[in-house]
Amino acid sequence: MNSFSKSERASDIELAIMQMQDAEKAKVLMRFFKTGPGQYGEGDRFLGVTNPKIRLVVRESWRQTSLEEAAELVHSVWHEVRCCGLLIMVEHYKYAMRRHDEQSMLRMVDLYISLHDYINNWDLVDLTVTKTLGDYEVTHPKFKVLDEWIKPGHTLWQRRISMVATWAHVRKDEFCRLIVRAEMLLNSHDDLLHKAAGWMLREMYKRSELGEAELISFLDKHIGDMPAVMLSYACEKMSEDERIEWRKRRKA
Repeated sequence: MNSFSKSERASDIELAIMQMQDAEKAKVLMRFFKTGPGQYGEGDRFLGVTNPKIRLVVRESWRQTSLEEAAELVHSVWHEVRCCGLLIMVEHYKYAMRRHDEQSMLRMVDLYISLHDYINNWDLVDLTVTKTLGDYEVTHPKFKVLDEWIKPGHTLWQRRISMVATWAHVRKDEFCRLIVRAEMLLNSHDDLLHKAAGWMLREMYKRSELGEAELISFLDKHIGDMPAVMLSYACEKMSEDERIEWRKRRKA
């Protein structure tokens, strides 16, 4: 792919992705990401471009693409173009982090927060939040936005962003925020939030003996309240006998 001139870069990146579209793959993705009426991805539009192809575009373009141009991509109606814009923002954040450029990191975080309405499917969240807002939260204890977003009254995607961001904490052997946020999702009606909480609890369990102990403590405290899918995800790395025992305790 050729270098993009600044005034046309976002349009050229979008065009590069659109030229890789696959109509049959798009139909599969629209079903997979639940884009039908009343589903969580209702109305989302797909081109049928795979993640490896999107990442190729990101690799070849992010250094010449400003954050403002990346934001233009995140406003696109096309899912894959939004994904590309967000992944470009991730690269900018990682670059700023390596350089200890606090001003640029904060600028990226503020922009990501402002775009949350467009980060509206689970893959867009999961591919981008840990290396941006999650990392920033770990290194900036006064950053409290995600502590608010986990609360009832916020959107499904804000709450998932908050939950998945705790993966950055898990990698530092810090489990407090994960536990608090998982507890706040016990009474949620959204399977996508139950899955996110269970996934992070599983990652905590995998991390260390302390993580194992924290999960056991969480299950002992909440087994009667845990949605089935959250429990299933959380216990995935346990032995079969242990999983069966926890399911029995939940039913009891």
